[in-house]
Amino acid sequence: MFFLNVLIVEKVIAMKSKNIKSLNSAVYVMRHFVELSAKLLPHYERITRNEPHSIDKLEEKEKIDAVYEAYHVNPKTSEFLLGSNIIGLISKAYDNLKNRSAENELKARRYLEEFQSEYKRLQQNWYTTLMN
Repeated sequence: MFFLNVLIVEKVIAMKSKNIKSLNSAVYVMRHFVELSAKLLPHYERITRNEPHSIDKLEEKEKIDAVYEAYHVNPKTSEFLLGSNIIGLISKAYDNLKNRSAENELKARRYLEEFQSEYKRLQQNWYTTLMN
């Protein structure tokens, strides 16, 4: 009986360790996407601001579109993994910049600013965690 209990405890510990590794990997991937967005969204804002676009700018826009259209994550995931609605902010910022018009210009900039503000807050949290 003792041997069986030890095996069960070892399996539970191994499961918890595996789950922690999976969560850490998910946080790493999400954090990488957030950091990538911190670079891409301001650039996307600049290249979508003025029309007509040069061929180079149009190609850059299409590459950025491909990144965001391929990345489908439930915004609740970032709330769980990062304690933040940052994925929802990224999605709203991107969607408003992509469908930019004179009517939604202020909204597009507001979402971009909200994203940047939340990103700075998360950066501070990540730095604090790293220092502990």
